[in-house]
Amino acid sequence: MRVALTDFRWPLDPALAQGRDETTLARALYATPLRTDPVTGAVVPGLCTAWHASAGFARWTFTCRGAPAIAATLKRVVRLRASPARLLFAGARIVAPSASSLVVELDRPWRRFPYALTAVAAAPQLVPGPFRVVSGSARRVVVRRPGLTIVFRRLGPRAAVREFSHGRLDEAPVPLGDIVATSKDSALRGALRTRTLLGLDLVLFRGAGPVRDVRSVYWETANRNDYEELVPELKGSAAYDLLGRTQQQQQPARFRDALKRIPSLPRVQVRIGVLRDPVLRYGAGILYAQWRDVGLGPVLVDASVKGVTTDFRRLLALYPQAEALPASIVLNGIGSKALLAAALAATEQRRPLERLEEELRSSERVVPIAWVRDARLISPRLDGWRENVLGNVDYGSVSVRASGKSG
Repeated sequence: MRVALTDFRWPLDPALAQGRDETTLARALYATPLRTDPVTGAVVPGLCTAWHASAGFARWTFTCRGAPAIAATLKRVVRLRASPARLLFAGARIVAPSASSLVVELDRPWRRFPYALTAVAAAPQLVPGPFRVVSGSARRVVVRRPGLTIVFRRLGPRAAVREFSHGRLDEAPVPLGDIVATSKDSALRGALRTRTLLGLDLVLFRGAGPVRDVRSVYWETANRNDYEELVPELKGSAAYDLLGRTQQQQQPARFRDALKRIPSLPRVQVRIGVLRDPVLRYGAGILYAQWRDVGLGPVLVDASVKGVTTDFRRLLALYPQAEALPASIVLNGIGSKALLAAALAATEQRRPLERLEEELRSSERVVPIAWVRDARLISPRLDGWRENVLGNVDYGSVSVRASGKSG
């Protein structure tokens, strides 16, 4: 099986894996304590085969293969400030009383905590995963399990589509701006798969950022319509909240009111940090053009610049639950921890999550722009290929039919 990935680091540390491609590759190489069923989304066994909660869902006990290795991995994740999953386990007491027992005592009740152990960062590096590495480099990683060898190639999307069209790839990303065109291409449209992921492109105003009046105008004048047409390309991608409530939409009256307020705003320069990712930089340019056109004066800078308190980023959930996106935002210092705690402890989460989202909306510190869409070309040779809401593929469930071309 031949798979193109746009970007990944090698060697790959699962605790530091970021983005769709790195987490997909990491899941092929490492085994997580728990997994999620790709169809139902329910938690299913991984290295851990049983679990139960006590103390009002604040103390969790797991029966696991390699429990001490899992405990050491979770503690390491907490120490690694660069780990995307660090805050999932911060404040927890993690112990392995025996070779098969893992105990996690949380600092607050969390009814769905087992989902946190499905995060790829929780996978211990020294425990064998679904595939073993045959060879690896920055351009090509070959992995194998009985019955299947996968060659992961680092390729730009346009080069990947060319390779797919010539039958030299079984999976390829669709280039930015080409989803609609690909869906109309008679040679490729049958292979096209698209999915909305549990992820958002958004602007975050952190810490001592611009005053609320400024943040509010940025929120109301963000050009979500052009962004929707040019980045995810599919209708319904524009985001006005963190929960995907479809009744939300742009309100022309609020947009006009925001325009009227611009001349009276404090004269502050908003520097927006953007990662060196071509999709994010392209998307940031769309927002930048609109804000400059209406009289605001943002400046786009590299995300590594010191002192930047406004970010444009792609936030992908660490586990497949609606709580994951607002939880990531609050745990990173924006929003009410008390409202988050109520949502994490609730049996029925709809209203607690809505209250948390409304609080984040009223603060004007979180500006959702668009839901993340993933588009792939998938060879008809592949049976069992399925992408979950995190964008990850369980290659352990994929088989390859012996046939000719992929395209």
